[in-house]
Amino acid sequence: MAWLQALREPEQALDWTLPQWERVLRLSRRLRLLGRLAESLEAADLTARLPAPVARHLQAELRYSRWRTRLLLWGMERLPAMMGEPPYPLVLLKGAAYVAQGLPIASGRLPSDIDILVPQEHLADAQRRLMAAGWAETALDEHDRRYYHEWSHEVPPMQHVLHGLELDLHHNILPPVGHTRVDMALLLARLQPSPSAPWQVFHPQDQVLHSAAHLFHDSDARDRLRDLVDLDGLLRHFGTLPGFWQGLPARASELGLSEPLALACHFVTLWLRTPVPAPVLMQIQQAGPSALRRAWLHALLGAVLTPTEPDQGSSRWQNLAAVALLVRHHWRRMPLRILLPHLWHKWRASAKVASDDVLAARADG
Repeated sequence: MAWLQALREPEQALDWTLPQWERVLRLSRRLRLLGRLAESLEAADLTARLPAPVARHLQAELRYSRWRTRLLLWGMERLPAMMGEPPYPLVLLKGAAYVAQGLPIASGRLPSDIDILVPQEHLADAQRRLMAAGWAETALDEHDRRYYHEWSHEVPPMQHVLHGLELDLHHNILPPVGHTRVDMALLLARLQPSPSAPWQVFHPQDQVLHSAAHLFHDSDARDRLRDLVDLDGLLRHFGTLPGFWQGLPARASELGLSEPLALACHFVTLWLRTPVPAPVLMQIQQAGPSALRRAWLHALLGAVLTPTEPDQGSSRWQNLAAVALLVRHHWRRMPLRILLPHLWHKWRASAKVASDDVLAARADG
């Protein structure tokens, strides 16, 4: 994965051969990092020095990512007015927050949704306001609606006829019934204004911890290298703020997110050479998983996060690691009394879809 260094040191790309470029273009496009690479080369004024076929791919990705970012900004500008400027905080999450703050990692993104958060006690009011403004929830069966409204940290995705991006409305950053539960009052107490008023964002330390939790508590880490690149960028950018590093381990402990922070720091320092101060890194690792747990988590996550080469499928070990991490995800996401009926419902639904597809194929034949 040496090509990733070109995101920060774009001059390296000048030495790549056409076969190397073909591999990088295909990998970075699949990993949603091609726009980031294109922006890095454009900022260094190097695009014109690349082979013409390569430059065309990069220019096309630049136009596409900037168009998607304009869609995001357009939605962010209009949402508060559509909601009637409610008397509670409106918080931007993840990519939307990075764009609103003008962070370096905002360049070259391909936004597909707008993630926002409101305090849980105001969630129903926020939904009413959005629906009155023309936003509608995705059609779901009764079980899936209950899943979102009772067991998840967000409501069903919402869509609007005038907006090109989906809206994800959150009230927490992790499921409230999971093994790891985050006290949202602690996050809301340290909100900061963003340059895009009236939107607010999490404290810089909390943005890092949310990004780590989002990656290492998700169901599938395959092709999620972009999330590690985001973490690298957040740590490099916010690491220059006074007191950021000194307070990060304690904040992770306070929120119950020491394990995802330790996992994040392990991989970004190993793969992306993120400059985490040695004393802080040692403190983070000591507060993270035990040596035995750390060994198997590093092995499984390393296998799954490593992207497969173009035209190659996942190895048997990667597939086994992905299954093991999926089991871990479900085990930690909800208690067995909820998990088992939920998995049974999802299996029956997928089996019905497969059966309907077979019947449709036979009818067409």
